[in-house]
Amino acid sequence: MRVVERDELQPADHIYSDRDGGILYHHGIYVGKCKVINPENGEEKEIDDAVIHFFGNNKKPTSHQCQKCFPPSKNGGVCISCLDCFLDGNSIYVYKYNVCYWKLLFRPSGTCSVHRSKPPDEVIHKAFALIKENSFGKYHFF
Repeated sequence: MRVVERDELQPADHIYSDRDGGILYHHGIYVGKCKVINPENGEEKEIDDAVIHFFGNNKKPTSHQCQKCFPPSKNGGVCISCLDCFLDGNSIYVYKYNVCYWKLLFRPSGTCSVHRSKPPDEVIHKAFALIKENSFGKYHFF
């Protein structure tokens, strides 16, 4: 696992950030610049470093929730926020696809896959479509 810098990120990167001292990882799809609309009042904002990710219903907005983002729904679910709010002060890592089986065995769980990633345009299109349709399903830790 290698910490990456913001300027290394590309739209459609599957990124994650460590939580609880590396015990858990928070995953998202980096989409870069995009416009977001507040569902409560229709206000529109542009976010330069946007990430689509799950925000659990038991979470409170982070203490440093910025003015670039709309607060996530109180009910939780998938949201779009800026990279700073996604990271919550932690490091950025890029999820690795198409790794060999042996490498998979020696990396922490949840950081890589032997499967290939979809093309970037398909990843971003699917993520936005699922948000719009609200069809990510219910999140379950296990």
